[in-house]
Amino acid sequence: MQRELLLGLFVGLIGTAAFGCGDDGGGGTADAGGGGACPAPDLTWSMADVGATAGVTRTVHLELARDYCAEATIELSVGDAAVASVPAQAVFPEDSTRVPVPIAAVDAGTTTVTATWNVGGATRTADLTVHVTGDELPPCSATGSGTLAPGGSVSTADGAEIALPEEAAHDDQYHVDSFEASIACAADQVPDGFRALGPAVAFGPTHQRFMRDVPMTIPIRLALLPEGANTGHVELSYTGPGVSEPRPVAVAFDQLDGDWGLAKLTFEAPRLGTYQAVVRETAGQTRMREFAFRGITGVSMGGFGSGLVGYRNMERFDFVAPLGAAWDWGYLLDYIRRYHLGGFCTETERAADPAGCAAASIDRVPPAKHIHEHIQHFESWYYEDEHRGQGGTFDREEYIRLFRDLSFMFGNPNSDRAEDEGEPNITPPGVPDSERARPDSERCADPVVIPPYDGSPGTGAFDDEYNPDGSHQVITFCDGAEVRVDGERDVGLWDPDATQTVPIEVALAVDIDGDGRRGPGEPVIRNGREPFRDCGLDRTCNADEAGYDAVTNPDPAGDDYDFQYNPAGTEGNFLRDGDPCGEGEDYDDFGLDGVDDTAQLAGGGFDRGEGNGCWDMARGSQRMVDRGPRQLVLAADDAALRDTDVFADGGIRDLFNFAVASDHSVSAFAARGLSLRYYNGHSAFHLEGRENSPETFVFTDIDWNATGRRVMVRYGDINASEGKIESGDGAHVGTNEQAVNRLLSALAWMSARWPDGDRRRVTDRICTSGTVGCDEPNQILVDFESPTTGRVGPASIILPPGYFQEEYADYEYPVVYFLHGYGMEPTQLVDIGVIIWNFMISPQIPESRRLQKMIFVFPDGRCRGDECVKGTFYTDAPEGQPGAAQMETFMLDLMEYMDDNYRTRSPEAFEVTD
Repeated sequence: MQRELLLGLFVGLIGTAAFGCGDDGGGGTADAGGGGACPAPDLTWSMADVGATAGVTRTVHLELARDYCAEATIELSVGDAAVASVPAQAVFPEDSTRVPVPIAAVDAGTTTVTATWNVGGATRTADLTVHVTGDELPPCSATGSGTLAPGGSVSTADGAEIALPEEAAHDDQYHVDSFEASIACAADQVPDGFRALGPAVAFGPTHQRFMRDVPMTIPIRLALLPEGANTGHVELSYTGPGVSEPRPVAVAFDQLDGDWGLAKLTFEAPRLGTYQAVVRETAGQTRMREFAFRGITGVSMGGFGSGLVGYRNMERFDFVAPLGAAWDWGYLLDYIRRYHLGGFCTETERAADPAGCAAASIDRVPPAKHIHEHIQHFESWYYEDEHRGQGGTFDREEYIRLFRDLSFMFGNPNSDRAEDEGEPNITPPGVPDSERARPDSERCADPVVIPPYDGSPGTGAFDDEYNPDGSHQVITFCDGAEVRVDGERDVGLWDPDATQTVPIEVALAVDIDGDGRRGPGEPVIRNGREPFRDCGLDRTCNADEAGYDAVTNPDPAGDDYDFQYNPAGTEGNFLRDGDPCGEGEDYDDFGLDGVDDTAQLAGGGFDRGEGNGCWDMARGSQRMVDRGPRQLVLAADDAALRDTDVFADGGIRDLFNFAVASDHSVSAFAARGLSLRYYNGHSAFHLEGRENSPETFVFTDIDWNATGRRVMVRYGDINASEGKIESGDGAHVGTNEQAVNRLLSALAWMSARWPDGDRRRVTDRICTSGTVGCDEPNQILVDFESPTTGRVGPASIILPPGYFQEEYADYEYPVVYFLHGYGMEPTQLVDIGVIIWNFMISPQIPESRRLQKMIFVFPDGRCRGDECVKGTFYTDAPEGQPGAAQMETFMLDLMEYMDDNYRTRSPEAFEVTD
């Protein structure tokens, strides 16, 4: 992200003109006639209308369109006191732009509440429509049916609808064929502990599933929400094939069209079936919550780090916002196995068709199973485009570095080299750790060779897929060369004819032709786990379950894992379920090589897990899974989960499948019975059906407290033009606008949810110790030394506006820890902090919608010395790893340093609405 572009967007968003009370934000008397220092701003309600049932009180906020200096008294009146009642007045305290107004519903009907402000000889008014309804649900009596083709829709007179975007006709991964669709009313399906907000609507044929979300619309009456609840509490109950008992499902919300008395809710989902708008009976209830006043976020590698550190230390953070990399390692390890290391013939396939196995092929990897999932194989790694929007080229060489760093920081996920957990575990079995010290040129010219098995010690490396009898020699190998056409790289596509200069280091290849080099089609060994059958705890795969039909009943037992519809399912969830050393899914206790009665290397080589009565993973894989966000959430304490809010995102075209991996990760919250909401693009936060475009997202216009406590944003437009795709739409970083929106939305969401924040205007500037006239630097770079580990690394700190001013001398601030991406330095994110800093004092944003003043800390996550190559992933490396960086410990020590040296806010309890 270029600093110039971000600053240009900043100027465009907040402008430079002084408004309100001037730069010092003080004093003045109101004078709408223009003679005073503080002209009166416009008066508005925080929403266009509101609704409730009789006896329920809703709180709506009155707002000023910009700062106002003096106290203001607003007169309130109601058109029909038999419908609703309000206080006689509302008072804006000095320098406040938002005040709550309780509106009590009395009896059924519709009326208007008018706010009137007589100021300086002028009058400001604002009207709010109030709907008071009975307890009945909206009607559902009509049906609809017809051929649903791309660009068309099927609807009913009651407002229910299903549509297919015109782009569904495109011949790509999001294609949908025309089909006969139906809409009908259904019996209520309200899960225990919920209440209905609308009728149940069945969309058919119920067995239809798509590789894209399709929009569906159902009636909803928001007036039925419990007192204290808001639109962020709305959920959807679902039944359909494989889901016989109604359950809340997390789908993407898009639009609320209508009013609180009767509206239509449009959502986007990949499956048909029966949907009903519901809300938890406990929604809107208040409780005391202790805030730590700490948040953590990050991008790419920093996104993973924020999830790891945040979820492992939930008591330290109120908000965790992993952007781009809230990785579910169960899914990602399975994905890497199937795709990054896939596409090769097994030994059986090679024997049947040697000529057909001359290269890796996309035909030998599974089809995409999840929305937005990219398919690839080892000799052609996925890449959307070469240069733009990716946050780095991430070519084959960069991929290899990343795999090496993961092995540095977690242990090799693809195999175990040694039995002793205290020994380095980076190189594969049969390859001494000293091999890593040889120059790359020597390693590529003179690989380690494990000869074919001949019965003697030191020969034979076994693998159940590619070398079951050890008859082929197995070698270390190099990679990194990419095909070039007219001098331009085809990024990701391996060039077998070029010189390979980058050691893979963490894997072995089966050298079929015995020439000492990995050639086209020669497979890469995958020894990350013992073989198992992912059929669920009933040990019966779908095809063997009674009533199975591949189209109409693909999951008769209802145990298929689905991140939206069955996040607690055990069939097809990437990992063996059950007791590792007891009952559970079937597995082969053959060790990591997958071959019975062998050592991974003949002659006494270590074959982890063979015959030990337990299902085993490579230690690196197990460590990744255990420290992955999904497993951390599944294992977390109920109380800790209750006090942790989450904002995650992922690009639909991200070359690392971040949208897909994050979908799986956040599904753990739903598996724990907690509410979860998806948004397809940032514009969807407005719930106005806006075009999915970065330009239609205005973060200051959103009520972030009504978006949900656990949020997942899939940014990028599946219908984007080629030009937008080339500029990075939905990619690793996103377009420039998407990159800005990702950061602003996560931070605005945090800011809105921390209570009692300071948003007052002050006159200040960002400066460093090298700036002329900068007596008190508020942009600081420190070389932090961890007192626990002795590791030294840089950290950038940005203190909020006014930090050194006398009026703030005793004020304490929330802290946001912002973790950088792979290969970056903490200083590279400082410009982001500078831009956000300005949003804390912008004159064009009214006080109530400004970001509150926060401290930003950008910790170090880059490799130092011999810790790794480029990125630490912010984890503590296992004992025995070279360098053994302890980055989670480093982070926690840095938090203690901040608390000891800066005015960070102390924990405090506040009443909150759940």
